[in-house]
Amino acid sequence: MLSLKLEADVLREVADTIRAQRMALRLRQEDLAVRSGVSIATLRRFERTGQIGFLGFAKLLVSLGLADSFLAQLKRPEARPKSIEAFLSSAAPGRSQPQRVRVTRKS
Repeated sequence: MLSLKLEADVLREVADTIRAQRMALRLRQEDLAVRSGVSIATLRRFERTGQIGFLGFAKLLVSLGLADSFLAQLKRPEARPKSIEAFLSSAAPGRSQPQRVRVTRKS
């Protein structure tokens, strides 16, 4: 999907999101720096400019509990059949189709 955002926009939005999560958890910058192992200077620069190395970014994601959701967003969604007919026709080879059960009424 095409985005109209520039790299600077992405950096700013990521930094703002990380900062918002830190604040939601009521962590001071100093607390997050200690918890994550990222220096306080690096954390301050990141929140101000969005600039950080990937290892530092990963440490912040893990420390704030955001790693799983971040990774999930990077994965391509699984293709889904557009109809029940497409689903039924895409059965794995070698697997037999379920048999229809005939129901009869007893008189």
